[in-house]
Order: sequence, then C-alpha cells, then structure tokens
Amino acid sequence: MAKSYLPLFRPGDTVTFGVTTAVTAGSPVEVGTADMTVAPAAAASAKVVGVAGHDAAVGDKVTVETGKVIHELTASGAITRGQRLEAAGAGKVRTLAAGTAVYLALTSAVDGAAVRAIQL
Repeated sequence: MAKSYLPLFRPGDTVTFGVTTAVTAGSPVEVGTADMTVAPAAAASAKVVGVAGHDAAVGDKVTVETGKVIHELTASGAITRGQRLEAAGAGKVRTLAAGTAVYLALTSAVDGAAVRAIQL
C-alpha cells in the first residue's frame, strides 16, 4: 500500500506553543529554549515563527499565527531547535551546510528521529 503525507499544520492554521519568556499579543515570536516553545523575537531574529495571538506568561500556552506550513521530517545528523535546515538527500533534512535554508527547526532531534520544522 502506498504511503501518504500531510503536514502537521497548514498556512492559516493556528499553532499552540509553550512560552519560555512572556509574550504580548500581536508581537512577533521566535523559537524558545525548549521544543515547541516561543519567546519574544529579538531584533533581526532569523528564528521568527509567527505572531502571538494573545498575552501569555512563562509556562502558559500561546496561540501563534504562523502563516507557513509546519512539517514533521526525518533528521540526518543531530539537529537543535532554532537551526535552519536544508535537504539532506534520502528524504531527510540536516543543519544548513552548503545549500539553501528551507526550514527552521522547532524541535531538537537525533539522527534518524522526527524533527518538527516550519517551512521558510
């Protein structure tokens, strides 16, 4: 039987993240210090994932408007959340080395494990 694939979230979907630093509604947020978390985006951040839908304190959950597809992919080598990823061949992704960044890691993963990533 042939396999099929659907992304975890599509553009227009809202995504729930944990909060590692308090966020304010309507503010850009970036990858936080734990998997599937966010914090206020720093100036010129390359790790922005979307906009906070409401105020949220540390430890709370916040709805984030992402506007981009979130996938669950397979890691080639170790990946740390917040890193930009490229295609690694063999159906996997790896930390940006020589190609073009096409994803931003939302979770950390070891080689061969699933990694959640937002499409850039």
